[in-house]
Amino acid sequence: MQKFHLEHLNRNDYIDSIAQIKDKKSFGFANLALHWWDRHFSWKVHGCITLSNEKKEHLCYIFYKIDRYNEYITIHNIFTPLQFRRKGYASQLFERVFQIADEKRVRRFRITCVPQSLNFYLTLGLVYWGINRLGDYYCDLPLPKGGMPQIEQMVKNTDPEELAGEYIHNIVSKVKGNREKLDSAQSIIHEVHTKKLEERYLYDELMILKKKRLDDQG
Repeated sequence: MQKFHLEHLNRNDYIDSIAQIKDKKSFGFANLALHWWDRHFSWKVHGCITLSNEKKEHLCYIFYKIDRYNEYITIHNIFTPLQFRRKGYASQLFERVFQIADEKRVRRFRITCVPQSLNFYLTLGLVYWGINRLGDYYCDLPLPKGGMPQIEQMVKNTDPEELAGEYIHNIVSKVKGNREKLDSAQSIIHEVHTKKLEERYLYDELMILKKKRLDDQG
């Protein structure tokens, strides 16, 4: 049975690692992730984490950040090179990173999901409040005790108002009105995706909650 571990990569380590990726599409995404992290964060504070095996192969990569107050863990990029896909490595990496967040008592997590990855994220039990301005699906939820394995049960047993909590205004600001900005072709694709998500797409519920909060304040 294989044994896996997490490995932290600084910028040079990451560049050396992704240079070994043979698939052009996987390498292209890895390179985009590099440039995105360069623009937004310091590698001195936090770099990339990989799931690695005993052969020291880097099976899956994740970029995430826990804020200084341990309020949020934000997942920015996660990807698996083509040769290592469909083996559960991304799920395992997610679980281990969320375990780190759980041990640090981080209160919430947020993820944006590109439409092409919806099938994978559905297996994690996530729900989405809507789409952001880029058309990616936005998830912002409490981090349950026990980490990722408990997410699906939490979502099942918790109503949307409690899932949003005091963060509802921030969540609304991320997704409100973006659906209406889609062109006709994008709207058709969006409708296909929301049908796939079914009860895991909570935009309408979020707008009802927002109106209720405003009515209560009035």
